[in-house]
Amino acid sequence: MTRETRQPRYTRTDLTWANAFTALRIALIPFFAWAWRARENERALSLFLAAAATDLVDGFLARWLNQKSRLGALLDPIADKLLMLVALLVGVSLGEIPVWLAAIIIGRDFIMLVGITLLATLWKDRHGPAEWRPTRIGKYAMFLQSLMLVLVIVDSTTLLSLRTYAEAAMMLTAIFTLVAGAQYTLRAVHRVTSTA
Repeated sequence: MTRETRQPRYTRTDLTWANAFTALRIALIPFFAWAWRARENERALSLFLAAAATDLVDGFLARWLNQKSRLGALLDPIADKLLMLVALLVGVSLGEIPVWLAAIIIGRDFIMLVGITLLATLWKDRHGPAEWRPTRIGKYAMFLQSLMLVLVIVDSTTLLSLRTYAEAAMMLTAIFTLVAGAQYTLRAVHRVTSTA
C-alpha cells in the first residue's frame, strides 16, 4: 500500500499582497485600541479608517489580481471580527457604545462561530464552505457596524457632533444584526435537517 501524500496546509502561494494587507489590519488593532482607550480620538479614528481601508485593498487584490488563498480565506474574517470585537469592548469601557448593542453583535458572532465550527467539522462531508458564506443582510449588518463605529469615534472627537446620527446607526445596526443572525440560524437549521 502506498502512503497517501499530504498536501501542505499552507504554501508559498499564501504569501500574497492581499494577505499582507490583512496582516497589517490585524497589526493595527492594538494601536487603535490603545489610542481610543487613551482618548486620543483623532488618532484612533485615523487608525480605524486605515484598518478599514486595508479590508478594501485586500479584497481588491484577492479578486482582481487573483490572489485568493486558503490562508486569506481564514485570516480575513478573523481580522474583521477581531477589529469589531476590540472596538466594541473599548467603546463600552468608555461609555461610547451601549452594552446591549455590543451584546447583540458579539452574541450573533459567537453563534455564527459555533455554527461554522460544526459545519467545518462534524458536517464537513455534507456542507461545503458555501453554506456559511455571509448573506446580503449579513453584509449590510457588517457595513452598518463599521459605519456606526466611525460615527461614534468622530463624535468622540472635537471634529463634529454626530451623536444623533450615531444613535440612529446603532438602532439600524441592531436590527440588521438580529435579522442576519436569525437568517443564518434558519439557513443552518434548514440545511442540516434537509440532509439528515
